[in-house]
Amino acid sequence: MSATAFRLTGWSLLLAGVGAGIVLPHPATTALWTASARLFARAGDRAMVDRLTSATKFGPRVRRRLAGRPAYRVGGVAEAF
Repeated sequence: MSATAFRLTGWSLLLAGVGAGIVLPHPATTALWTASARLFARAGDRAMVDRLTSATKFGPRVRRRLAGRPAYRVGGVAEAF
């Protein structure tokens, strides 16, 4: 795939995440935004990856998923931050 195709797919997933954020809980949105960040990274668009990982609400979640780290767990319950 070309860098342009990766970017178009990344934007599509990003917009799907925005739409999903309205009706679905944050894990679905985070999964879509993480996939989008991976595609932007594959396209070489580091600036867009930085924007996605620095967003106030979802940035830390996207960073954790990109790094492959599990969600924080306290008392057997996953924390949502």
